[in-house]
Parts: sequence; structure tokens; C-alpha cells
Amino acid sequence: MPDLRYHVISLVAVFLALAVGILLGVAMADRGVISARLQAEITDVSNRLNRQQTQMERLRERTAEDEQLMQGMAEHLISGRLLGLRVALVSGPYADPEVVQDVQSDLLSAGAELSGPVTLEAPADRSEVSAPGGETTPLAETYLATAREVLRSPEADGIPPDAIVFVGGGGIPPDAPPGTPEALNEAQARMLELFASSGVRVVAAEASGPARSEVELFQSAGVPSVDNADDPAGRAAIVQLILSEDDGSYGTKETASDFFPPPPED
Repeated sequence: MPDLRYHVISLVAVFLALAVGILLGVAMADRGVISARLQAEITDVSNRLNRQQTQMERLRERTAEDEQLMQGMAEHLISGRLLGLRVALVSGPYADPEVVQDVQSDLLSAGAELSGPVTLEAPADRSEVSAPGGETTPLAETYLATAREVLRSPEADGIPPDAIVFVGGGGIPPDAPPGTPEALNEAQARMLELFASSGVRVVAAEASGPARSEVELFQSAGVPSVDNADDPAGRAAIVQLILSEDDGSYGTKETASDFFPPPPED
């Protein structure tokens, strides 16, 4: 992922290119005559632009190398660490499908006996997110039923999994039924509480992008979380949390207590 320095240099390059265009425009407006002084200014700005572009290319190469290094380190950290553990993967209705797929792939690489992913359905209309008389919403009832099914783990003859990974977050579309955010929070909170009360290790995760975050929901449910599951380091953190009793929030967002969880105690 490009760092701040890369973005700053990119912005500077844009302004330098704009400056070249302005200077050329001034020259053309002046009856097409370019004075020696103006030519020198154009040459100077052009040279600075070329230097910035060279720096951008070097930073691109460095970023690619860093990402390859991070990927290799993450693969080493997770390889075989979940051998013999049964892990269920559940994804929220608005979670990024690519992130869910990457989490699934890394859990398998870690040796987990994986079931799922089970994807929670998004509410289709207002009736699913409404609770007449203060009762539980139909959405919450549906999610609780799904949670019970995951805990029964039909693939393992009704034996609960050793761990459940929930991938949530993601933007709610504008055409979602009114009241969806509140009903979704309630439904997922009750689901996570049911998972946690069953004695199964639960780890929640989401992508690092600017879309709606659910880390505070995870925290209120007492569930450890990772907020950069779209990065190899974040997925390695998920594996680390499965093996520990840590209940912190990790990743790159302001809600994180640290970037990466400490190793589990022997």
C-alpha cells in the first residue's frame, strides 16, 4: 500500500505539470514568442517534474518490494499454525467479498479445517429491520438462527467449531431499507454474543478502507478484532488471535490498540 510520501510526491508532480502548462500557455498568448527567461523557467519546471516522476517510480518499486516482503512474512507466520483446528468462517452482508475470499484462503493455508463461508443475508425490506412493540427484529432472529446452525457445525456431526472468524464492515448501499444500520448492529451484536457465550473462540475482522467500520461493535461484544484483513499482515493477525486469549483490537485504524497482537503465551 503506497505510503504518505508517495501521495505527496504524486501531488507535487501534478502541480509541476500544471505549472508547465500555464507557462506554455502564457508563452502562446504572448504572440507565440517565448523569451529566454520564460524558456529557462519552463526548462527548470520540466526538470523538476522529471525528477519527481523518477522518485515516484522508485517509490512504486519500493512499495511493490515491501508488499512482496510482507506477503512472504505473513505466509511464514501462518503456515501450518491452525493444523487440527476446526474454524467456521462467517461474513456480514456488506463485507468485501474479495477480503472474505483472502481470509478463507489464508485460513486454509494455516491448516484449518474450514467450514463456510456462511454469508449473512442483507435485509430486503423494512419489515425485516422493524421491531413492533420493542421485540427482536426479524433480522436478528434470522442471524441468531444462522449462528445456532454454525455452532451445530453439520460438517462435524454437530460438534461446535474450535473458532469462528466473522468478517464484517463494508458500506451499506443507499437503497437499503430505512433503519438498516441500527437493526444490523443489534442483529450482529446478538449473534456475536451467542458465539462468545458458547465457549467458542471468536475473532472479528474487516477491511482497512474508509467504508463503515464495525470495530466498536466488536469491542462492545467483547470480541477481539483486526481492522486490516485486506492486508497479509492483518490476516496473519487473525490467525494469531485464534490461537490466543487476547481480546484487543488490532490493525491500522484509530480504534486499534496496536498494529499486531503479541504472540500467544505458551
